[in-house]
Amino acid sequence: MLSNQELKSSTRKELLRELEEARMAREKKRITIKTKHDKDTSSASKLKRYIARILTALKELDLEEMVENSKKID
Repeated sequence: MLSNQELKSSTRKELLRELEEARMAREKKRITIKTKHDKDTSSASKLKRYIARILTALKELDLEEMVENSKKID
């Protein structure tokens, strides 16, 4: 898992790749918890929060691009 600082400095492509990997990891974790192979249920919540941080970083990139584009128009 990347830190918040690393997420904010990543490119869109890197963030999308990290998001896909985190979603797959969360799905695998959810299945192992459901089948009682894993008792650490807090790790699923941690992955959920990590996915939210990635999505937030992507939103911030979108907003930065919108601001840049609006400055070019003016």
